[in-house]
Amino acid sequence: MIIIASLLMGVALGGTFDVYVSPMKFTNRVTNQNIVVQHEVDAPFYYSSLYARHAKMSNGHGGYETVDKPRVFGKDTIEYVYPNCNYRREPLKCSIMNGHYYVETNVTFNDEQMVFRTTLYNKDGTVLNSSTRTDEMIVNWIRQQEVTIVENESRHGKQTITHYGKEELPLKWEIPYKLLQNHVQQSMLGLWLGIKMD
Repeated sequence: MIIIASLLMGVALGGTFDVYVSPMKFTNRVTNQNIVVQHEVDAPFYYSSLYARHAKMSNGHGGYETVDKPRVFGKDTIEYVYPNCNYRREPLKCSIMNGHYYVETNVTFNDEQMVFRTTLYNKDGTVLNSSTRTDEMIVNWIRQQEVTIVENESRHGKQTITHYGKEELPLKWEIPYKLLQNHVQQSMLGLWLGIKMD
């Protein structure tokens, strides 16, 4: 009876998988106070819930099939299914212990650029796929020089005199990068599209 029940469970759960998506982690390395990066930390969880169904799993016969019922858990839901581990403190270790997949998202930013990286780990803690998006600071230099234009009109015609004064140091105009919803969405879509899991 136990063997039949376990076989039925295997058929019912065929093509499903569990994945834990941790909140975004931010690594701030900026010295420029004009740069501020913030975002909803659970955005990778929401997008993984949408895109995890694009992943493909082995059908056991040498081919791959689309996942039927991915179960995507976030920081508030994982403890109801896997209560025996502290996912907030050691998410990768807990995912390996409980035998499911794990998505980690890191945002690293400094004075020049921001790197948004998502990584998918398998049940053994091995990296299966990674997706990265970047954005960079735009710097424009505005030339400062006094220019005086004098126009004289006489019987002999119009005369224009241009006088260039002392040139000052150029002004630096910085356009800081931003972490947009599009960065998160595109990175998560890139993570799940085309991934093949055994």
